[in-house]
Amino acid sequence: MESKQKFLHGTLEASIFDATPYTPSFPFNCMVANGKPTYVTIKLENKKVAKTTLERDRVWNQTFQILCAHPPDSIVTITMKTKCSILGKYSIQARQILKDSSLINGFFPLQLENGKTSPEVKLRFMLWFKPAEFEPTWGRVIDSGGFQGLRNATFPQRSNCNVKLYQDVHHTSAFQPPFSSFSSAPTKLWEDVYKAIEGAKHLVYIAGWSFNPNMALVRDPETSIPHARGVKLGELLKRKAEEGVAVRIMLWNDETSLPFIKNQGVMRTHDEDAFAYFKHTKVVCKLCPRLHHKFPTLFAHHQKTVTVDTRAAHGSLINDREIMSFVGGVDLCDGRYDTEQHSLFRTLNLESHCFDFYQTNISGASLHKGGPREPWHDAHACITGEAAWDVLANFEQRWNKQCDPSLLPPINSIPNLIRQPFSSSNPDERDDRNWKVQVFRSIDHVSTNQLSKNLTVEQSIHEAYVEAIRRADRFIYIENQYFIGGCHLWDKDKKSGCRNLIPIEIALKVASKIKAKERFAVYILIPMWPEGVPESEPVHDILHWTRQTMEMMYRLISEAIKESGGQEHPCDYLNFFCLANREKESKVEFVPPQSPHPSTQYWKAQKHRRFMVYVHSKVMI
Repeated sequence: MESKQKFLHGTLEASIFDATPYTPSFPFNCMVANGKPTYVTIKLENKKVAKTTLERDRVWNQTFQILCAHPPDSIVTITMKTKCSILGKYSIQARQILKDSSLINGFFPLQLENGKTSPEVKLRFMLWFKPAEFEPTWGRVIDSGGFQGLRNATFPQRSNCNVKLYQDVHHTSAFQPPFSSFSSAPTKLWEDVYKAIEGAKHLVYIAGWSFNPNMALVRDPETSIPHARGVKLGELLKRKAEEGVAVRIMLWNDETSLPFIKNQGVMRTHDEDAFAYFKHTKVVCKLCPRLHHKFPTLFAHHQKTVTVDTRAAHGSLINDREIMSFVGGVDLCDGRYDTEQHSLFRTLNLESHCFDFYQTNISGASLHKGGPREPWHDAHACITGEAAWDVLANFEQRWNKQCDPSLLPPINSIPNLIRQPFSSSNPDERDDRNWKVQVFRSIDHVSTNQLSKNLTVEQSIHEAYVEAIRRADRFIYIENQYFIGGCHLWDKDKKSGCRNLIPIEIALKVASKIKAKERFAVYILIPMWPEGVPESEPVHDILHWTRQTMEMMYRLISEAIKESGGQEHPCDYLNFFCLANREKESKVEFVPPQSPHPSTQYWKAQKHRRFMVYVHSKVMI
């Protein structure tokens, strides 16, 4: 089998059953019933991919599904340990797993720290490898009713949901995509968010990475809610709290921001500004750090959700309420408001951006010196139905873990709040409720109080990406802020920590199609560079890792073309794109009182009147 399969590419099902009982070294240790709590970890190429619960009797009976896209010389290491010591480990090369009919099952002696194997320390486990190309779902797109949802996710797939999708924060009234099948009105995300908050009667829950209470959501002179133009988000929330609505805001605590010396922090997320803004009001705003035992300031909470109660669309009573949730890539903060035009200069004297000039990629940029502003492309969604309740549950789980649970009102105390899935025999009524939705997330047990027994970290977003890529049959389209991964196959920096499998999965999918003589295309849209000044070290690092990722993917595809005897170029299968805009000068546009220093990047951007569109969306089709 090894000759047919160059990679351990598929799913490794690992079942950890039990181990030899604890034997005390000294008689007085018998006082510790059943010995010390013991657990088992599984590592693949030095990355921990599974961890059991702590058990004194050394009986676990836990099964893990481990996604693999690794070369045959990779090592799988199973280690049994307590909190204080390593009891023993068992290592096996991926090549051996491929040879042994993909199944390894038994009661195995473990290697001690001195390198010797002890027959007194044994672990019963099973490893069953299922190659991706032999899975029944390989290359089979999701048809109607054929997909039951991702198994290793906290929230199951929900039926009878309604979903509204948004591209960018706002569309002008004239916006009409060039598709004959697209007939709905232009979407206006922040106007919908405003209306949802304004209409809430019981709860408004907001989770964010960044949040600016001093900005206006509604800025379009042609808005359908003219009374909302210019209203600050913070004032709207304070008004709702005064009306008796439970307004709860949970923001990532950027621990580099220091309120006493008015330091905005590395990320400028306004966390301290928001906390101070709502102090001594009925709005409860909490700052939650992303806790990590090794790197306490390196990781962030990046979820962006707004959950409210709203009038039930299909309620039997006029007072019936249901849960509505907004989720996606857009924070309620400066710089996000943009339209399909992605203007660089022409909106700087308009309500759109005269109070919201945002440009983090040019050192010293400000409205007083003029554009270009940083155009922002993003994607978001509004959900009602059972999946909206899952977004609510995610907020509650995070809040109860890191904030005061008593500050959340019991959800069952809200009158006329209906939850049952909508069903109707009327086809016209079913049309807007025929979405199947599953809520995915990346979160660990430090940040939420409800993960399944088999998880210390939920990575259902990553698993959903891999599932979809393996099912893909003809093409993959991706938009993302970053595209980095598969460092164990890079030429350099293999220990950088960029271990997600998505780039490798895409390259292996393309390779399989080349082998099968089938057409396949991958389109990946990313920013020209990650947000920040291009000369800065963090931007250089991310660009370097992105290049390593691209080179790895093109190398795998080139090898597949060569092995198949083809003459194609790797770019016939895989292409990366960036967005940019160039804007002619207008006689009525904003004239800045100052100018940037000649020959600087700022000056050149103004001279050539062009700049990249920052792609922040997270989309895969």
